[in-house]
Amino acid sequence: MSQYGGSSYAQPAPPAPGGAPADSAQSKKFAIIGIVGAALALVGSLVNWVVGGSGDDTGGIKGMDGDGVITLIVSIVAALALVGAIVTKKAQLFLGGAVLSLVTVVFAVINMADPARLVAAKLESDSGASAEEAEKAADAVVKAADIGAGPGLYMVLIGALLTVIFSFLAFKKSRSN
Repeated sequence: MSQYGGSSYAQPAPPAPGGAPADSAQSKKFAIIGIVGAALALVGSLVNWVVGGSGDDTGGIKGMDGDGVITLIVSIVAALALVGAIVTKKAQLFLGGAVLSLVTVVFAVINMADPARLVAAKLESDSGASAEEAEKAADAVVKAADIGAGPGLYMVLIGALLTVIFSFLAFKKSRSN
């Protein structure tokens, strides 16, 4: 028995201002923004990743002709991880969504830095050319036609960065509870 209170049982402390419910709501908001970012990356995977500067009528090359398939799948899984984190309240799933979206960021940066990569993949699949022939032809096309990153790559990059940042913030908030 304690000499101060008459009871040996610990009394619960009053909730601190900005305690668990507010932090939980904050991490949920961060996760929702992350899900929106993953959705933006998903849509960007379906849009033109490479466009020509010389008004060609083909509209460019869509992400699904190359690494867009990977970014699409990873974005879906990242969004599902964030939904799972909200439902199950497991902080590790927030971190999983961030790591998955980091993979998407890497693919977006690689394709932005080398637009000939997607052109070569398209030439290889459409014409049946070897990888070496397709790379040479793609380099020539990129130089001649002023080809660069299209809107889909920017959508993927921005969406994936949003998901990385806000998933990590949701993880940090949920861990502080």
